[in-house]
Amino acid sequence: GAQAVLEYQVFYRRRYAEDAFASCRDVRLPATGGYAIATMCGRYGAQLCTAQRWLDFQGDKNNGLAPLQIDFRLLPDGAEPG
Repeated sequence: GAQAVLEYQVFYRRRYAEDAFASCRDVRLPATGGYAIATMCGRYGAQLCTAQRWLDFQGDKNNGLAPLQIDFRLLPDGAEPG
């Protein structure tokens, strides 16, 4: 039988995830004038979105966008996955 990856874990340093989120947080969609992050954070919208919630939505196979489940784990800076 063929083997396939159905889900996986990704380990990010918390600082990296926070910086990536911050770089997207204030981007506006010209067509609506709203924040792009509102559509990228699922039920939390722009107001309640955090780096972890943003990544969780991006990796949710039920969001209609992710091809498979991705479990994002944020590590303290300097920590290694255990």
